[in-house]
Amino acid sequence: MKVLISVLFIIAVGLTGCASHYYQVKDHALYFYLKAPGARKVDFACSKDGFTLHRAEKIDARTWRVRVPADSEFSYFYLVDGKLFPVPCPLKEKDDFGFENCIFMPDL
Repeated sequence: MKVLISVLFIIAVGLTGCASHYYQVKDHALYFYLKAPGARKVDFACSKDGFTLHRAEKIDARTWRVRVPADSEFSYFYLVDGKLFPVPCPLKEKDDFGFENCIFMPDL
């Protein structure tokens, strides 16, 4: 029974379009992509400019994109519809408000 419940949970999460994020380096720029089906607004903030919010561009029904320079290490986070939106990332740090920011390192 536990196995059946686990399988149904995994299927349900997959069908809801669980949000994920990734990045690509193109032409000396870094493009972050966030899959957030149903989001009305996505903002991206990073330590490069004091965590100023940058509006992400909606590129399809589920995907948002933001461009930043790819020249140095920085920490970042997303806000989806005005709320902090945690994403999986290999490197994290605690911020001054009790949340975790992701860390981008160009050499990783």
